[in-house]
Amino acid sequence: MSCPRLQHRELSILVGVLVGILLDVIATTTDSPANLTLADLVIFITIPALSGALAGFADPDHAIGNGIVVGVVAGLVYVVISAARLPVNAGGDTVLFLLLAIPIWGFLGGSGSRFVMRTMTSAQEETIQTTMRTCVNCKTVNPPDALFCKNCGTKLPRNPKSNAT
Repeated sequence: MSCPRLQHRELSILVGVLVGILLDVIATTTDSPANLTLADLVIFITIPALSGALAGFADPDHAIGNGIVVGVVAGLVYVVISAARLPVNAGGDTVLFLLLAIPIWGFLGGSGSRFVMRTMTSAQEETIQTTMRTCVNCKTVNPPDALFCKNCGTKLPRNPKSNAT
């Protein structure tokens, strides 16, 4: 019986969830969500965005979905850790805050991974544009090693970047 190999998507979700949980455990210092300070608020925003960004780096094809999943799971862990520290007679505003933390963290995780996906996509497009050769006659994009245009047969100009090596 063999274990199926982890795919990029599962691995990215696992890495994001583990980082989110680790940051939750380390960074949750307040006794109650009602006593949030500015540092706690920064942590509250940073943890899902960072863990969602990690999920986006690992698998750009499913970046936003992975970020949302990672944010929701990290939010659940945050809620469980915070609820365990609450007194029995916690106020309704504290409970409402904890219930809203889960969808907020899902949104923040998706936003973090969307930012990473947008950054990676623009970098890939720049790389593709610099490696592909465009015909001056018909504006057809040709492979970087082409000597003549694949559409009209015009001789392509030499690439000055390739001569520099």
